[in-house]
Amino acid sequence: MNRGYAGFYKGFYLRSSYEYAYAKFLDFNSIPWRYEEITFDLGYKMYKPDFFIYNSAEDLVKIVEIKSRDKNAKEMALKSLKIIESKYKIPCELISYEELLRIYSCLPFTLNSTISEWINDDKTTINKSLYGSLNGHFNIMHSLATKKKIGENTKKLWNTNSPAKQKMLEGLRKSGLSQKGKIKTLRITKHCLKCGKEFQCLITSPKKFCSQQCSGSIAIKHATDQYVNQRNKVHGEIRDFIIKWSLENVDLILQTPMNKIKTSINPLVQEIEEQFGVKDLRVISKAVFGEDRGRKELINFMTKVCNEKIC
Repeated sequence: MNRGYAGFYKGFYLRSSYEYAYAKFLDFNSIPWRYEEITFDLGYKMYKPDFFIYNSAEDLVKIVEIKSRDKNAKEMALKSLKIIESKYKIPCELISYEELLRIYSCLPFTLNSTISEWINDDKTTINKSLYGSLNGHFNIMHSLATKKKIGENTKKLWNTNSPAKQKMLEGLRKSGLSQKGKIKTLRITKHCLKCGKEFQCLITSPKKFCSQQCSGSIAIKHATDQYVNQRNKVHGEIRDFIIKWSLENVDLILQTPMNKIKTSINPLVQEIEEQFGVKDLRVISKAVFGEDRGRKELINFMTKVCNEKIC
């Protein structure tokens, strides 16, 4: 399960607490940076690194990619960064938890406190929950470079009779624009569902928010609510499974000494991992009690379930 926390920071949509920690490090040291500024053609895929580091003269110094501690993810990122270094002659660096610990050792605040600060911020949410209509990128405008590429591609399409051109013309008709750029469809004034501010859009437009920040904050709220509801559902299923498993293993539970709890409930933990994808005992305990109370409280709960059956 992806535990990355995503949210907005200085107008950029960061996808993890590690990215936020690195951005805060850069800001503390007054190092100019931009986020996901350029997309590179690696030959076999398009790749957009995280941080672009500049000097005071606005010259690009290096590219920094932030990754979790996942070994495969880091290996794939390193492969991409090496191609960028070779093909585009730009120094690249990969930073993960170990490197963040090192650079934070000289700061007046800790890495853990910074990560907690990001996770607990009301503008962040579980990254994996943001997809489809809940995507925090909703209503974000294209960059100038992207607009240029779109324009160049459009000019090529005008000189063809391809289905893509017909699709583009249909899109123009639906948007209310003629080939000469004249607006034919009526524009109306709406009120932002988040802040109430007035904004104008085509009468056919489904737009509901005045800005990226408003649409993003609503998306984050919806995504968080969706994640919490799903988590509570899974926790309820885990609790029911523990009760069922306890009733099927009454003798084992009642005969378990306090110094052998881990051994006794290990088969239970393995079955929970297989069925629910959860192997952290703290999460399992939270599913039962709403908070982590440890192995002893868990075995006491299971013992109580067994005793109630006997009675």
